[in-house]
Amino acid sequence: MRRSFLSLLCPLLLTACSAELAVDTPPQSVAIPVTSALRPVYVEVAVDMPEETQGLDVNVKEITADLTVFNPSKAFTLKSSARLSLVGTATPDRPIIYGDNNPPSYYASAEELLPQKDFPPNSRTPVNVNSPTLRNAIGKERIWIIVSNTVTEAGVGNPLELPLELRLEDMVLHAVISKPFEGLEGALGPSGL
Repeated sequence: MRRSFLSLLCPLLLTACSAELAVDTPPQSVAIPVTSALRPVYVEVAVDMPEETQGLDVNVKEITADLTVFNPSKAFTLKSSARLSLVGTATPDRPIIYGDNNPPSYYASAEELLPQKDFPPNSRTPVNVNSPTLRNAIGKERIWIIVSNTVTEAGVGNPLELPLELRLEDMVLHAVISKPFEGLEGALGPSGL
């Protein structure tokens, strides 16, 4: 009786077990051009995911991202917000700029990563993102970040300073993933004991 109970219990325990691992992606950075004053524009940039995260067949239990928003301008305050999309048309070497009245058609469905905020000249702002959409980014080859940005204030400095851009620096995804032990129950199941 005890042997038959164990033979039924082992496969259930094995199928419920999984390996859990905390991983960080290598840091990535991307520059967002700023091409507007007073009225926001939308800039879509493509970010290729690290090879370590592509095509993974895992369960994502937790995921967050850390990055630094850097405004390298010596004179301009930049107002920006960012959204994450799993679809897009930009490529890593070719951002796409949309006007205030025509954001990308998928802008409304893209998840907010960074609420609208002013970034003073020559400032670095650490940002932590806890987004459900980031879970879906694991396994993808590419994601898109749509940044709304504009110059809101000019201070002392060179007004012809170019290029004017906002930099998303050292983006790192922190994930806790699990991989089920599938198939082991055959070796230790009722016929294997």
